[in-house]
Amino acid sequence: MKNIIEKISNNIQLTGIWKVTIRDAKTGKIKRVYIQKNIIPTVGRTLIANNLTATNPDHSMLINYTALGTGTTAVSNNDTTLDTEVYRKATASRTNSNNIAYVTAFYTATECNGTYYEAGLFCDATGTADSGVLFSRVLLNAPNGISKSNTETLTIDYTITIS
Repeated sequence: MKNIIEKISNNIQLTGIWKVTIRDAKTGKIKRVYIQKNIIPTVGRTLIANNLTATNPDHSMLINYTALGTGTTAVSNNDTTLDTEVYRKATASRTNSNNIAYVTAFYTATECNGTYYEAGLFCDATGTADSGVLFSRVLLNAPNGISKSNTETLTIDYTITIS
């Protein structure tokens, strides 16, 4: 019985939350906020396992790029890229505290204007579309997506809680 209780209490859960905020670029006033929970796809979980066990892991776990896209296919454990990546940017900040990792991306008023239906976080990536390992993918305000104009900024705040 003791072994069963230890196994149950040692389960680890990863919970990813996306918060996307659209602000007026001049005033900073919040115009729209979207909050969504999602899964970490198999490639993201494999990345973690590889970094925990390999002497020389295949990829760094550092989340260093975010991407926006126009694909609308449902999020799946089999995802390895965005459906249709159209804009990629290095993350603005990364930190952690109390088993929670925080990743932020910031898109200025002059960047990436349009309607986006998906977003992703990538580890060990470059500025090239579809590079790196997809750590998380989300459909944005499905089925409507989110729109951003050249008078608005977009901030992505991603948290992953390890519990």
